[in-house]
Amino acid sequence: MTPLRAKYIRDLVIHGRSKLTQEAYTRYVCDLARYYRRSPELISYEEVTGWLYHLIKERQLSASSVNIAVSAVRFLYAVTLGRETLDLMASVPHMKRATRRAEVYARSEVEAILTAPRQPRDRVLLMTVYGCGLRISEATQLKTSDIDRARMQLRVRDGKGAKGRVLPLSERLLKELVNYWRAQRQGKAGHDSPWLFLGKKAGQPMSRYAGQNIYYSALKKSGVRYKGGIHTLRHYPEFRTIPSKLTVSAPNPLVTGLGAASVCRLTRHSPRLDWRSLRRVFFSVLAPEALQYSIRSHL
Repeated sequence: MTPLRAKYIRDLVIHGRSKLTQEAYTRYVCDLARYYRRSPELISYEEVTGWLYHLIKERQLSASSVNIAVSAVRFLYAVTLGRETLDLMASVPHMKRATRRAEVYARSEVEAILTAPRQPRDRVLLMTVYGCGLRISEATQLKTSDIDRARMQLRVRDGKGAKGRVLPLSERLLKELVNYWRAQRQGKAGHDSPWLFLGKKAGQPMSRYAGQNIYYSALKKSGVRYKGGIHTLRHYPEFRTIPSKLTVSAPNPLVTGLGAASVCRLTRHSPRLDWRSLRRVFFSVLAPEALQYSIRSHL
């Protein structure tokens, strides 16, 4: 490992970047160095712009991937190398992302996907993602101690941005979790592991890729047309209040805490929600006193 790379990783750690962010940033900086066959500290901003053009036009990376590369390079020059950021910001801009509304699975399609897996572990993993609105990275990192049966709650310890949250747990989902434990964990190898969903390696949690593969296998087996990855199961608030044989969610979708950075981001992922609808529900259900104050302030 070169001194520059070691310093770059150290700076990322000091600034609180997650392990996944460290890996992604380091990968893009290494790609920049390989592209010009020079150390990044010898590469000009104009050359960085040429590299970004290569990522967009020749490698055809998505706007999200390009923006990660931009953030990686900005961090390198601004923090690790301590250079002036004004010219850097102008030469290495973020790419505008297209706003796309996700396609929605019908209730019958969701039920088909959730019931497709044969293994209890696979089935309850998908139900947990759907029922609690979890990211796959959050679901695979759950521990048995995160389930609070007395309070009917599920705790997410390290969500996106190192933010934890507590989610309501429905009786149906708890029952499915108990059935999974009795069928595949109780009294068997790995029963004493703290992880809720075990991976192939002994004592290790399931990987994100394994969780995604479970979803794709269930989708294929169910015969449902592909409308998005496993992340789409996380954004189905309209189904959470519909009585069904697969009612695995808590009654109120807006207090489950999806962990989105903003309401605008939540509405972008949930095609049947918009800002006005969320604002109306918030004032009428979650904060009626705020609605009364808002009305009084305009009289």
